[in-house]
Amino acid sequence: MKFLGIALVGVGLAALLGVSAPVHGADETARFEDTPFPRIAMLWRPGRGDDYSLERHARYDLILTGPWQFRLQFNDDPPGLATGFTQESIETAQERVETLRELNPDAVILGEIFFFEYREEWLPEDHPWWLRVDGEREQFWPGTYRLDWTNPEVHEHIISRTLSLKEAGVDGVFYDNLRNEPDAWVPFLEKLREAVGDDFLILANSGYAVGEHDFAAPFINGFMYESGWSHGRTEWDETIEAKQHTESLLQEPRISVIERFEVTEGRAGWPGDPGRGEPPEERDHQARRWSMAYALAIGDYFYLFADDTSHAHDWFPEYDREIGLPAAPGERVSSHVWRRRYDKALVVVNLPGADAPHEVTLDRPAEDAFTGETGESFTVPSGDGRILIME
Repeated sequence: MKFLGIALVGVGLAALLGVSAPVHGADETARFEDTPFPRIAMLWRPGRGDDYSLERHARYDLILTGPWQFRLQFNDDPPGLATGFTQESIETAQERVETLRELNPDAVILGEIFFFEYREEWLPEDHPWWLRVDGEREQFWPGTYRLDWTNPEVHEHIISRTLSLKEAGVDGVFYDNLRNEPDAWVPFLEKLREAVGDDFLILANSGYAVGEHDFAAPFINGFMYESGWSHGRTEWDETIEAKQHTESLLQEPRISVIERFEVTEGRAGWPGDPGRGEPPEERDHQARRWSMAYALAIGDYFYLFADDTSHAHDWFPEYDREIGLPAAPGERVSSHVWRRRYDKALVVVNLPGADAPHEVTLDRPAEDAFTGETGESFTVPSGDGRILIME
């Protein structure tokens, strides 16, 4: 759990950098909008080696998990026919959510509702909700098959489950595998928002896509950007402009997440991968530094650096270095360099593809949260980042 107490430090840094620091009033924003950065997301599982206790979950600023973590039980069998969760399990879930709030009052707590694919045993093989290609069910992950997302009955089914999740007391819902299918998604989201109300948060996984799902943005509170948005990218203006435009379309409060995978090839982290849940043999600390600095520089994102599609990860020391709230929007210095002032730090990223290092000169000492290096001047190589803390 993070605590404030940063206003005076913010004013000092703002004066140093020649800008006015805004006043952040808790009564003017949703409770978690005053949470200092960096804001770290938990996507389905806590850090590597951690147990799945609520205490472990509570260290994160955004907690996304499946219904099982709340002890929710489906109200029908097979599970794919369930309209929601049993009342007894909802009451158990309410207690667990309340415990999480006591441990971390500012955390965003989300539960996932499956809609894109079901396990093969969740519905009879001949059920009309399966998506079929040439008469055969369409497989997604091993052991799972896709649902027909154009079917209005499936929409009503998912809305019913989401309302049952809302009863458990979470802040909102997560939907994985958003696709560029506005004819199906827009009617669904319109009905969903009417059913759950404007205070219930909706996060959807945009996967590797950037700017392709703006049709959904007016109905939801955030997108999850999985690692593919960055794989091999060396030119950045277009993707940053697209992300910032998408953010401007979202409902408030906004809860978008940027995740970077450490291992990017093939199907790393998929079921059957022998390395799933294990750290890569050669760690890519530079990718962690630039991607976290990127998330802090271009917008107000939650962030996670994970192994691969398993979302297994370590808890890194810089996650505990609070830098406060943004004192100004991110500033584009060049096609590859962005910087942004925070109450207690200056964040600088020199994105992959830059043809030269970027030099930073300050008029007071700072410490790089990533490396522990101190000084008044720093070099940021191509494909690297700095979080320069000045207290």
